[in-house]
Amino acid sequence: MERYLTAKATKGRWWDIPVLGVSGMLTLASISVIVTDRASFATQPVITALADLVVLGLVSLPIVRYLLRRRDQSQAQAIAKCLAQCDQSSLTFGALGRRTGVSNAGVRLKKLMGKGYLQNIHVDDARDMVRLDLPADTPAPVMDTGNADFNETLRQIRDLNDRIDHQAVSEKIDRIEDLTGGIFKLITDHPEKARDARRFISYYLPTTMKLLESYSLLEKQRYQGENITASRRQIEGLLDTMIQAIERQQDKMFRDDALDVETDIKVLETLLASDGLTGTELKI
Repeated sequence: MERYLTAKATKGRWWDIPVLGVSGMLTLASISVIVTDRASFATQPVITALADLVVLGLVSLPIVRYLLRRRDQSQAQAIAKCLAQCDQSSLTFGALGRRTGVSNAGVRLKKLMGKGYLQNIHVDDARDMVRLDLPADTPAPVMDTGNADFNETLRQIRDLNDRIDHQAVSEKIDRIEDLTGGIFKLITDHPEKARDARRFISYYLPTTMKLLESYSLLEKQRYQGENITASRRQIEGLLDTMIQAIERQQDKMFRDDALDVETDIKVLETLLASDGLTGTELKI
């Protein structure tokens, strides 16, 4: 949590209490004057009222500014706590608002960053989300690798596929389901590999499924206008990219295994040669 907060978000100012005390007394005095001056409103209503309101505003300004600063600090701390507890690589503004109770979370987040209450936060305005880059010394959050969750995700992919009539798109979804199932099985059998697939599971796959939801809706429209057709083609092209990405994701998860295999082979070849069991003598 401290990683996202600045000192301004956690510390007060030593002069707050005396300034608030003086401002409070002057505000009460100003209100008393306004009440007393009600009789003069009949003769000079506009001038008297404006003068009293200006004085009231000036003497109460420190109180208003203090309350606004406390609100900013409270919201900054709520956002920082939410981000610190988040086990995903990104978080939408909507989800941030629901978890923190901050209205217009995206707008407030950027304002708090601009005022110097928050730091080390990357805002993706194009996708209305916050990207979380964990520091190098922070262990990756433990992922829930339960078969029930994985099976539910695969079921949702199949349901989306059943709702889409386009044959070529359906075949691409079949391929995505097959590759995703392979990654899920690998994580289930080897939970230590979950770290390599964290972003794929928390962002890439859910975003793809969201686009497939949109494709299903667009496909069912009777009038296939220019905008609908263009959006469908964009999603179809994205599916090809996604298939390549999942294939590379799966291959990436075997990177350490490939290094171990290469090392074991080299050691074994060296031992066999040193014992004269390969038909070639080991040169020293």
